[in-house]
Amino acid sequence: MDLFRKEGNDRAQLQKMTLTGRYRNIAAMLSIAVVALSIFLISIGALIEFFQPEFLSNVILDDVPLRYIAWFMITFGITIAVINVVLAARREIEQETAESMLPSDAAEIKRQALRDLRIHRNGYARSSKVNQYLWNFLTLGIIVLSGLSSLFSAYGPVVPNWLPMAASALVALFGVIMVQFRVRDVWQLREQGRIEAEMLVADAHLIETTDNLATLKQAAALRKRAHALEMKQLNQLFVETTEANP
Repeated sequence: MDLFRKEGNDRAQLQKMTLTGRYRNIAAMLSIAVVALSIFLISIGALIEFFQPEFLSNVILDDVPLRYIAWFMITFGITIAVINVVLAARREIEQETAESMLPSDAAEIKRQALRDLRIHRNGYARSSKVNQYLWNFLTLGIIVLSGLSSLFSAYGPVVPNWLPMAASALVALFGVIMVQFRVRDVWQLREQGRIEAEMLVADAHLIETTDNLATLKQAAALRKRAHALEMKQLNQLFVETTEANP
């Protein structure tokens, strides 16, 4: 996420700024292919109408002349070409807009730094909450289903045979999910990340706004700390997972 963009351009920054060259090339090749096919169909249609062979009275459809289909195809190809040109022009305009996104004052740099670090913190908070709820749900499910399984076994003749089997299967499934996905460990890891990100937000409030360059340096330092936190979370998550499941 770009730390130093103007707040008024957040919507433009969040959108996809450029259309990748691969998709633009595909659109260009498609337009050329459609136009070439259309010219080929027009040529065939002209030859058929000129010579009017009995065995090729109508090549494609019984009721629609070939020239109509050909003109439709060439119109379609020209439309794709125009769309490709418009997308290329839009790409150039958005690049010029992106170049003018640098903030003009220190207060705006600080405001954007606070906003981005809060988004960073909120991401860890959401992940922590999801894993907390999942852990509590799975734990409660194991407790309840284990009790029900015992009751089902006690009242065996009355209870259908599939109920104890289903309860035991769900208990095993919940246990496997808790172990394999390390729900509690991820919960703890994301909660630690939330706390450290909250400290970054607190430090961002102390950014001085007396000098633009000094403010920019402080904001960049906080962004580097945020990236270091991301790398720390990544290493703890995947390295420990690899050690647990070699």
